[in-house]
Amino acid sequence: MTHQHDARPAARGSGVALALADGTTLLALSAAGCRLLARAVLAALAGRDDAEAFWLAARNDPAVAAWATAGSAADQPVDRIERLSSSLVVAAASHADSPATQIGGRCPDAELLLDAVAAGRAHADLLHRFEERLAEARLAAVRELAYGAGHEINNPLANIAARAQALLRDERQPERRRRLATIVDQAFRARDMIGGLMLFARPPRPEPDETTVDDLLRPVLAGLASQAEQRGIRLHYVPTSQRLPLFVDPTQVGEAIRMLAVNALEAVAEGGRVEFAGEGATAGPRARITVTDDGPGMDPETAATAGDPFFSGREAGRGIGLGLPKARRLIESSGGSLEIESRPGKGTRCILDLPAARSA
Repeated sequence: MTHQHDARPAARGSGVALALADGTTLLALSAAGCRLLARAVLAALAGRDDAEAFWLAARNDPAVAAWATAGSAADQPVDRIERLSSSLVVAAASHADSPATQIGGRCPDAELLLDAVAAGRAHADLLHRFEERLAEARLAAVRELAYGAGHEINNPLANIAARAQALLRDERQPERRRRLATIVDQAFRARDMIGGLMLFARPPRPEPDETTVDDLLRPVLAGLASQAEQRGIRLHYVPTSQRLPLFVDPTQVGEAIRMLAVNALEAVAEGGRVEFAGEGATAGPRARITVTDDGPGMDPETAATAGDPFFSGREAGRGIGLGLPKARRLIESSGGSLEIESRPGKGTRCILDLPAARSA
């Protein structure tokens, strides 16, 4: 809610107005409009069936009708409460010639609306914090399960691999050797998956050191150059003129970038392009690294779950969906964050926000 010292006649009447997205157009609310909006907000917060009826009735006020039309008519009630709280303008009575002063300040219905919107904002904040904590608790439970299961499975898996290797050394019959070799290969593959689970659950303690964006990106590009060339995929990186020093664990963050780059390579078709870039942050001691591909992209639902453990967009047998979660864990352990932007047909962009070195 914004408080505004404004003597414009747009606030005449109730003492409050709705501001459109341009920030300059104010729509004066009537007392009746305030009353109906307050009822709509309170009904929505209580989860009552008549909330929508109150929203529709409030649109009889011309200001509310214009405000709703300028926004999204399909908004859910809580979304409309949040939008209402950000656009509601309170007319100040700080000057003798203020229309709000002439009408005696805000009317009781305006005060009721302000209180209802304040309650709506508090409810939205509480709901947001609850969802964040629920997601954290769910992820913590998954991590503990992954670590415990990985630890228990590792021992019998090591025994299987060791016995198969011992039999393979003494076996002379070709077909039996082939079968034993398959057992060994699959045991090692399962071991690598378990290692990935345990890394996701409890990554090693980071050892931060001063490095640069360029020092992190160049080894990744060199390691993937052959694979990209074989698939006809272009890797594009133009170093920035800035040095962009970072204070992170170079090994862990470098591995996270490699995982993101491998995901990008697997997403694009032959002749596609994966682009790497580094830039300083606009505010604060931070720097960014981006990995962008021109692959098929993801719809919002898929993008929202792509970083969840065990999610995989590939067919069965191609992996257990830990690439992005492991990358996120390694980045976060160095004090960074990972954001994924994607649209169907527009590719995917992974944004790493990382702490800059003190010397920066």
